[in-house]
Amino acid sequence: MSYTVVNKLRRFYIQLQYKNGGHFMDIITIFQVLLRWGVFALIGGLLLALTIFAGYMIYKKAFHGQRSMSKTQGIILFFLSCWLLLVLALTTLSRGANFTDSFNIDFFSAYVNAWNKWSISELQLIIFNMLMFTPLGFLLPLFWKKAEKFEVIFFVSVGLTVCIEILQLLTGTGIFELDDLFHNCIGSLFGYFCTMAVLSVIREKRIRLAPIGKVLIFPCFIGMIIGTVSLVYARQPYGNMPILPAVRQDMSRTQITTDLSLADQPATASLYKNAYTGDQDYIERMAAQLSESEEVTFAGIQRREGENRVYTGKNPTSEEVQLNFFFRTGHWRYTTWHDTTKLTVEAAKNRGAFYKNWLKESGLLPDTAVFTLQNNDTLRWDVPEKNNLSIAKTAFTSGSVLMQFDSNLELASMDYGISWNEYVTTEEIISPKAAFEQVEDGNFEQYVPFRQGDILWVKECKLTYVYDTKGFYQPVYRFTGYINNKDNSWDCQIPALAR
Repeated sequence: MSYTVVNKLRRFYIQLQYKNGGHFMDIITIFQVLLRWGVFALIGGLLLALTIFAGYMIYKKAFHGQRSMSKTQGIILFFLSCWLLLVLALTTLSRGANFTDSFNIDFFSAYVNAWNKWSISELQLIIFNMLMFTPLGFLLPLFWKKAEKFEVIFFVSVGLTVCIEILQLLTGTGIFELDDLFHNCIGSLFGYFCTMAVLSVIREKRIRLAPIGKVLIFPCFIGMIIGTVSLVYARQPYGNMPILPAVRQDMSRTQITTDLSLADQPATASLYKNAYTGDQDYIERMAAQLSESEEVTFAGIQRREGENRVYTGKNPTSEEVQLNFFFRTGHWRYTTWHDTTKLTVEAAKNRGAFYKNWLKESGLLPDTAVFTLQNNDTLRWDVPEKNNLSIAKTAFTSGSVLMQFDSNLELASMDYGISWNEYVTTEEIISPKAAFEQVEDGNFEQYVPFRQGDILWVKECKLTYVYDTKGFYQPVYRFTGYINNKDNSWDCQIPALAR
């Protein structure tokens, strides 16, 4: 398989299942997976508990064992079995073998990734990785007396996590990560301190502050960190750059070759901001206008998918429709999930005139938009991006609107991807040479790591723009080229703002 094909496959999978053990999930996905595998865990846990109990009975009857198991321990054993199978399902069985020999030994890389993307989903995943092992710390001391000792629960947690990480590594279903080891142990110890605080009250018949303090130290510490980081983020003039890597690339195995002549003098560039980033009023206005034009009724925000909002509604025939709003760009997508159809010239003309007028009246279509009929089934309006953005100091629009229709010529889907950007200020940027030094240091995102002996040919450097996490359109240097041969294309982006 060629390097390019591998790169494309890795991009696809990591978009779905990024860094943290290869299982990127938001809170909705987490609950869906929990429900999907919950029945398996209950049935499997019962079978596993019965198997262990059968072994215990053989031990008692055939070998005259002296150790006993109470009914309470039997119930706890069942819950521990269910928990273990659910964890195995979440970390291995629920995912394909998309990773091979993947290690991430960079401590706290999950936090760097969450910071760069300023992602609620990434934060949810970190907390979920902690809570996933809380039942172990909570239940094991109730089942096994020796596990009431701190060192026992600690080493059991570390040992079990290492086994799961090795299983992920061997099966290719995840990445062996130090962060996972840390998060799982934190969660297990939190459950352990909860159990020991309860046992302390039961046994001593009084409430002591020390055990309760150990329980509260974890949520309080995490809350303080989140609050401090949020304050720092809020005080920043601009957002974070999702293009930055959580872990630098290892460039020691790679030879970089270029014939570029790069300037080493800093310069300046304009900054812009999307007018509709995070604008809740804009979302509601779009939902209201679609409700009126398409005769649908939206039920409000149904869920969040990362930083995006998902609305569901009903059309006049009570069929479900959906509106996805991409919070950081102001883009959105409306769909009915109906099959689409080809358009005649007359139908395209009539539908095009009607929706052009609707877009204009709604303030959604710039005068510079160019209309085309694409593949005889898609109405399309394109607004080209302005040239020389780095020196321009005026607002501009760019992007596309695409519409498709069903057999009744009713709107089946609309992808609204026009960005309305306002000029903000002019800032100093680093030189192209300084940006290239970042490439040499490996400070860029790359899904497939370099291999020993790779030759990276850097052929072009351009100043372009990407959105940060606050909706600012920031200048970045985009380097392009190839790895080893021209069939294996390569590119990366380096933030240009001087910081």
